Amino acid sequence: MIASSQCARGACAAPRRATTTATRDARRVSARATRRERHLHRALDAVVGARARRDAVMRASGDEDETISNLDKLLGDFGAVPEREEPAAPPPRALDAEAKADGARVAADLAKAQARIAREKAGMMGQGRGQNKNAPEEEYDYSERAIAALVYMLPLLDSLKYSKFLLLQFPAFSLALLPLSPLISLWFNLGFLQIAVFFATYLGVVQNQNMKRFVRFNAQQAVLLDILLIVPDLLTRTFQGIDGSGPTGGAGLQAEIIFFNSVFLFTYICCTVGAVGSTAGKEIKLPLIGDAAEMQQPR
Repeated sequence: MIASSQCARGACAAPRRATTTATRDARRVSARATRRERHLHRALDAVVGARARRDAVMRASGDEDETISNLDKLLGDFGAVPEREEPAAPPPRALDAEAKADGARVAADLAKAQARIAREKAGMMGQGRGQNKNAPEEEYDYSERAIAALVYMLPLLDSLKYSKFLLLQFPAFSLALLPLSPLISLWFNLGFLQIAVFFATYLGVVQNQNMKRFVRFNAQQAVLLDILLIVPDLLTRTFQGIDGSGPTGGAGLQAEIIFFNSVFLFTYICCTVGAVGSTAGKEIKLPLIGDAAEMQQPR
């Protein structure tokens, strides 16, 4: 009987403990929910208060758009998508001014292109008439052309000593030198005074700043060509030996003939081209010496 009563009390106590535990858990959950609701209400009150303060500031300052934008950034509108500001369309007057400016730029570019085409056409026409595009467009009188042509006689007369084999092989070539026979006779009769003619040409023409560059440039080329003849003269004296007779036959004689003919023909062609160009009033740059002459007589 005692055991039965103890079991009955234990059986009754177990449901009571279970009910007490469930009640305690329910109270804890309810307390947590209550705290969460309080926190949520506080946050909502803070947001509402901030928005109320924002509206008050907005109404006080009158700058509604800027205030809303700044407060939205501070408060962080959740889920709000910022509106994209569309660029303001330029006024019609600004469009007209921009169109006029573009039209003016296009017209200026077109005018420049037309001017460039006209210059190119003029250059092509001048080149077709035989004008030297590197020479300045300047007219020279007959005296200036005559002086510029006569200075080429200096290297030509000095190169006549290399023409002996060519005149023997081709006697008809002497007809080209026939108009110069009086000047050739006078030149060889000068003897040592030939050096005086050289310095007179250099000091009186090349270094004379009173003369035009056209005359001085041609005289500079003639002087440089005459100086260049010193090189074959030294080579000839070296290979002719002590007696100065030179080779009398074989390969040595053939080499001397080719050397003499080459020196004379080169000098003759350069002097002829320079004299003819000077007579026509054109500035022609000769090979080997033209660049050096232009450096010493700049434009």
